[in-house]
Amino acid sequence: MKKLALILITLATVFSCGEELQFNSPAIQGNYNGNLWKASSFAADIDFGGFLVQGSNNIETVQLITQDDTAGIYNLGGDSPSVAIVKDVNGDVYSSGNDPDPDFTLYPAEGQIIIESVSNTTPRTITGTFWFYAFSSDGTQTVNFNEGVFHKVPIVGGLVALDGGSSCLQATQQANIAQAAFNATDTTMPDYTDACNAYRLALIDKIDICGDPDGSQQAIIESLGTCIP
Repeated sequence: MKKLALILITLATVFSCGEELQFNSPAIQGNYNGNLWKASSFAADIDFGGFLVQGSNNIETVQLITQDDTAGIYNLGGDSPSVAIVKDVNGDVYSSGNDPDPDFTLYPAEGQIIIESVSNTTPRTITGTFWFYAFSSDGTQTVNFNEGVFHKVPIVGGLVALDGGSSCLQATQQANIAQAAFNATDTTMPDYTDACNAYRLALIDKIDICGDPDGSQQAIIESLGTCIP
């Protein structure tokens, strides 16, 4: 009977600890290159129209950057403006926005950031999951995260992307702003040519920074013609 009681107490203790770890709040954690990784500091921001979620253990830093500031699934890799970034213990930066060197691996950078919920509290908090493969700028080194979780991370602002400003995301947002201005300008308006040229230049910048694998951005540029109504 005493043995049974001891077993029940032990199971209750383990279950209790599991509950505490599972619902620790706020939190950012995951498996980093196969090892459990937990952030000791965390914060989030809204920048360039998307979320930036950051966690650090004072040695390494992880950033998750989404194209939009709404709940949903954001795929990583390729020409996606959403990115995951890791700064390791040596200060080296890895990004899902970097392409691998084909001599190093044929597997592309990929992953997902899933924004599950954004609270209406003060401050607002953000919750979701993530996984990704990221590469060094020369494409010859890689890191990965899986089973990543961010839970009730406060959106407090003041963060800066580790890759120099998430240039592809910024270029995408600038192109979207220029497109909105262009769409609101009729060909009879005196500022049509300026709005058209601004949109064209924003698309050219986006192609230079993000690429244009399917040619859709170049097709838009060609459709604009000479911007003379």
